Amino acid sequence: MTRISRWLVLTAFLLQAGFFLFVARHRLIDGDEGFYLLAARLVLQHKTPYLDFFYPQAPLLPYVYAAWLKVGGISWFVGRALAALLTTLIGTMLFEQVYHETRSAAASATSVILFASSTLVFCWLPVVKTLSLATFFLFASYVLLARLGDTGGAWLAALSGVLFGLGVDTRSYLIVVVPIFLWWIWRAEKLFRVSRLLWFSAGLLAGLAPSFLLFFRSPDVFLFNNLGYHAIRSDEGLVGDWHNKLLMLLALFGGSQRRFQVSGLVVICALMFFRLSQRRPAASFALGIALLLGVVSLLPTPAYIQYFSVVIPFLITGTMCLLPDFLAQLQSPTSQRNVRIAGIVFVALFILAGVPTFRQFLQIWQTKPYLKDVADPQSWTLEQVSAVSAALDQVSAPGEPVASFWPGYIFASHANSYRGYEDSFGMLVAGYLDPAQRRRYHVRAGDDIAADLAGHGPRLVVVGNQGLENGSPPASACISALGVSGYTPIVQVGETYIYACCSNP
Repeated sequence: MTRISRWLVLTAFLLQAGFFLFVARHRLIDGDEGFYLLAARLVLQHKTPYLDFFYPQAPLLPYVYAAWLKVGGISWFVGRALAALLTTLIGTMLFEQVYHETRSAAASATSVILFASSTLVFCWLPVVKTLSLATFFLFASYVLLARLGDTGGAWLAALSGVLFGLGVDTRSYLIVVVPIFLWWIWRAEKLFRVSRLLWFSAGLLAGLAPSFLLFFRSPDVFLFNNLGYHAIRSDEGLVGDWHNKLLMLLALFGGSQRRFQVSGLVVICALMFFRLSQRRPAASFALGIALLLGVVSLLPTPAYIQYFSVVIPFLITGTMCLLPDFLAQLQSPTSQRNVRIAGIVFVALFILAGVPTFRQFLQIWQTKPYLKDVADPQSWTLEQVSAVSAALDQVSAPGEPVASFWPGYIFASHANSYRGYEDSFGMLVAGYLDPAQRRRYHVRAGDDIAADLAGHGPRLVVVGNQGLENGSPPASACISALGVSGYTPIVQVGETYIYACCSNP
């Protein structure tokens, strides 16, 4: 890398870091974030996912965020800052990869602009979910394999395998993408083909060590959290509800100006790809990953648009790596000029298409219409949730078990989560499990919650508008049960209430 290119990469990193930290600071909270952050705090308290609390994802994220929180402290913004940093690193790797392939600062800068202004990126990657961490590992694995030359490269193949394995440890269904990585290695010179496959496979197994360790400690619990839960959470099974998936595709590629971004990228990339007689191998590799990721992201039931955020870096990389070759193949200077003008117009429209979504998801515009059952969107700001945690600290003893129907309120407080209330996902499937299974998997059914309240198990209970999501009982039902069991509201912060019974601790 030349001195000039190093300065370009550093500039791209700093600009993206500023933007994504701004988004992380002002983006309204997603309900899942409270679950992930509390899981990380539980790991800091020496608890183990699956064995000590319900965790329906691959196991790595709580450990990564726990290490980060250990250094930075327990706060919402510290957690968000790691997600913003991961997103920045993805964008920086994208910039550097495009520059490595094209030696074009314009193409590299354009790739970063498209990345940062994509609604699927700035809405879903700088938040505490599995998406940014899994995408970081997978994209880094791709970059390393794409750099394999015609000689050697064993350590690059092994490190790529480790990173791929860590990505699967974060989001398990990414394992479906491994065939495209194996194909890329197999297309190399015969002299190095077998050795690289062996090194990549060894690295992959090493990267999967966290999952293997937890599987061998309790295969039944591991499989339920990673597969069984997802198979029974919907009546359509693990992979089903094709009507929903069709609607998801229609929402992704059409129906509003926000979807112009994905559909526009796909169309432009396809036109260039099929017009080029010789295609860059690294671009084909990226586009193959994007295609497989798109299919995999559609398989879970139910499917959500946010899942497709992992596709965007690969789609942009493939598109921008092809662009200089496409321009060079145009023989007429007039045609090249027209394509450049069309490209500038497309980038401008791409940015404008993201503005409405930017306004919807950031608190400075005071709206969050994608949560239609929330009375007060401002209850989802970092300040408001932190205020609830501070209020909880005023009425609870350090380490006191508190039942919160949304785990995010517990995360930044000095209270602990009452057993079985570490998440709100298990309530979705508790009715399908017998009492012994519910105890083994650490989930609570409605009868369990009623018994907890009737027996005054938790002295304090937190109910807010967040309790309406992710399968939690409706807030009205919770409040009714609390009243019957003798709980009374003692603190109100916005739309969130803290209920208490019995004596002070």
